[in-house]
Parts: sequence; C-alpha cells; structure tokens
Amino acid sequence: MQLSCLSRSAGDALVVEATEGDAESFGIAPGFVSADPESLCGKLRDGRLPPVLPDVRSNRRTAGDPAAGELGTGPRIGALVTAQVRCADGQIYGLLTCMSHEPDPRLQEKDGHFLSLLADALSYSVAEPSVSEPGVAEPGVAEPSVSERGVGEPGSGEPGAAWQMRDRRFRRIRGVIDDGGPKMVFQPVFNLATMRMASAEALARFPPGFGSPERWFADAVSVGLGTDLELSAIDAALRVLPRLPHGLAIAVNASPATVASGRLAKLLASEPTDRIIVEVTEHERIEDYPATRAALDHLRARGVRTAVDDVGVGYASLHHLVQLLPDVIKMDRQLTQRIDTDRNLHALASALAQFAGDIGACVLAEGVETAGELRSLVSAGVHQAQGFYLGVPRPLPSAA
Repeated sequence: MQLSCLSRSAGDALVVEATEGDAESFGIAPGFVSADPESLCGKLRDGRLPPVLPDVRSNRRTAGDPAAGELGTGPRIGALVTAQVRCADGQIYGLLTCMSHEPDPRLQEKDGHFLSLLADALSYSVAEPSVSEPGVAEPGVAEPSVSERGVGEPGSGEPGAAWQMRDRRFRRIRGVIDDGGPKMVFQPVFNLATMRMASAEALARFPPGFGSPERWFADAVSVGLGTDLELSAIDAALRVLPRLPHGLAIAVNASPATVASGRLAKLLASEPTDRIIVEVTEHERIEDYPATRAALDHLRARGVRTAVDDVGVGYASLHHLVQLLPDVIKMDRQLTQRIDTDRNLHALASALAQFAGDIGACVLAEGVETAGELRSLVSAGVHQAQGFYLGVPRPLPSAA
C-alpha cells in the first residue's frame, strides 16, 4: 500500500491527523477534512462498507457512487483496507486506513484483521486517562507541549496521554472556530506624510490560560486546524469593515499555507477587496514560492494589497521579500528600536524605503515606541508606522 493515515471523527467530519507514505499523490495531508457523511470516508467510518476493498472502482457497494474511489483532491484510489479506532466507551475515535492507487486483488480478509489489531492498539492509547493541556494549571502561562518536552520526560505522559492532550487541544480550538472565531483588536497604522490613519491591523485575542496568540495558532497547526483558525480570525476581522470610515483598510494575517490553499480567496470573494491587506506571516517556511506567489497575484488582480512582515532581519526575510514583491514592506521592530541613535539602522531604513519606491511598494515600520524613533523614521523616508507610541491594539467599540 502506498499510504496509511489516521483520521479522527469530529461530528460529521473526519479530520486527517497523521500520514505515512505518498500522501501528496492522494491530495491529502494532516488537516484534510471530509465532511460529507455520504462520501467514501463517511461510509467507511460508519461501517457501511467492508473493511477490505481490493478494487474500489468495481466493488458493487462503491461502483456508481460519486465519491467512490476518491479521497481529497488527488487521484482516484484503487484499493484500501480500513479499521475503526474506538475509545474505551466504544465510541468511534476515527479510522486507520491503508490505500493504493491501483486495485490489489491480493488483499484478503486477513489483511483487515491485521489492521484491526493495529487499530486496537491505538484504542488503548486514546482510552487512557485524560491529562490537562499546557497552560491549564497556571492561567496565562504557556507550558511546553508534549512534543516540546519529549516522550518519557517528566510531565510528557505516555502515548495515550499525548492522544488525550491532542484531543483536548482540537476541541478547544474547534470550539473557538465554531463560536465565530477569536476576539479581534485593531492597531492603527499612520501615514507619516500626513499623520492620518491609513489602515488598521487586525490582531486575534483568545481566552486566557493557554498562552499567547502565537501559541494558539501553533497549537492549531499541530492538530490540523491551522488554516481553519486563521480563516475564522480573518472572517471575524472583516465583519467590522462596514463600521469603519470609508476608505480605511484592514490588514489581516495569513500564513503561506493559508494563502496557497485557495480558501482565503473564496473567503474574500464577496468583500470590498480594495480595503483589504493580506499580510503574509513568517512563522512557517514557504515550501512552494511559485504557488504562494500565484495565489497572491490572484488576490492582487482582484484589488487586494499584500504585505510581508519582519523584513530586515536575516537572509530569509530578504529572500521572502524578493520572491513575493509585496505592496507593503513591514520593517521589523528590531530596526525601529534605537533608529534615532544608531546611524546604521537609519541608513538601512533609508535603503529599504528606496527599494520600496523602486518596486512601487511602501515601507511600514513596526514597534514605534518613542517620539525620537518616529522623527527618525520620517527623516529616513519610511512611509507608514504603527506601535504603542501611536496607538495600542483595541477592540472596536460596539455598534450603537
């Protein structure tokens, strides 16, 4: 078999949690969701199909089914073996599945029994007593996750504890998404030539006790909900657009994976795109620059402006900048700090502003905290700025 994967049940959906093998050729990855109970995945989970299917395309129970032989967005599958993973109370946790592109007439009932043994072993793991998530015992303090501690270290627990922690994390993040996304605050961005507000950056805020917003988004990625959480935050931010002064733009943050997924473009389809700035965050490595650039070009063609953050610190950020050629270059706060006392930083900011002018972009300085920094940014030719000196992030006042 070319691929094995473990998925968990989440309501009517199945969410892929882990894969081993050629997942790319099947068009799936951790986080892939199959939400249709009548799909091949749904029928397998509910036990409406036999656990061993040597030829998916010709089997009388799957032939003619619109979903038969498909998984994700990849090629049709020819053969599969599946087993249900159950919790101690008998409820279905998810599926353990092995598959190949071509039919395999060698598959027999004994292959299903063998996979069931593996699924039973997983059942013992997911059925162990639950443990608290990082941060629960001490609200506001983010403790290391299981993956950060390492299996066998104090507090890490055995595999079952890790499964329970993962499940709790998934439910916590899914709950925020289902409730309409995180709470949003907005930090003003000012045009330095006029000192008028040009836009506002939307920043997510989460319930206390589980660490910083960055930790929340990292946790979401770890359970396959990274793009879902980002899109819920973006959607929450866009809901305030009608309440903002005409012409004022909102900047939203999106990871390269979310940009390249195509789901962001769908979310923005009915929005006033000339008032939206998509800021590509640098918290994860871009694996496919052409795909990310193509997705950004598609957004630009519809009027969306793009931004890249943390520019000026290290080769990676400069490579990021040259590859994506954004409309807004966000200068890292490390360059902003002490720019009024460091001639080298001032010269670097001036060079960045010159580069931005050459490509038709503008430079936005982050982290402005003093009047001296602001004056130096103006003299260096920087176009826009944000920071606590100019305005702290705040929720938008409730509509009357």
